[in-house]
Amino acid sequence: MIVLPNKNETDGCETRLLLAECRGPSNSSYTLADAKLAMQYMDRVLYNRLADPKPYGAPGAKTIADVVRAKGQFAGFQNYPNYDTGIVHRIQAALDIANSTKDPRQAVYAAFIMTAIEVSKSNSITDPSPGKLTGWRTAGSTAPGGSFKFFKTFFGNDFYYV
Repeated sequence: MIVLPNKNETDGCETRLLLAECRGPSNSSYTLADAKLAMQYMDRVLYNRLADPKPYGAPGAKTIADVVRAKGQFAGFQNYPNYDTGIVHRIQAALDIANSTKDPRQAVYAAFIMTAIEVSKSNSITDPSPGKLTGWRTAGSTAPGGSFKFFKTFFGNDFYYV
């Protein structure tokens, strides 16, 4: 049975954010390899922001949860460890599928969730951008502005660096 890491721990916070922000198996373009790389980009963003939190609305941040809670940064997570009920239900639905041996989607969902847990517990990837990867938005959204520079669109998200 798959259980998410404790929501009050760093990997629990990050796992939930990755599951909320990354396209999952219900998406027609889903592949586990793409989901993992997108999650690794997101992980890099979180740790780059933690290294310099002030420009991202989290002055004094000491943890990933502090970064995630920054106002206006990650929709539905401003009050983490309490977060948007829609997100809670989406993650729970994915967990239910991943833990159901009677559901034909079980293996795909289990792999997706285990990948989010793995990425949240692993060392972050080397920054793939020309600078420091520090943001993402849903592909096609307006750019975040400021000093953000577009890096690339990948798996439904536009990634930005400074």
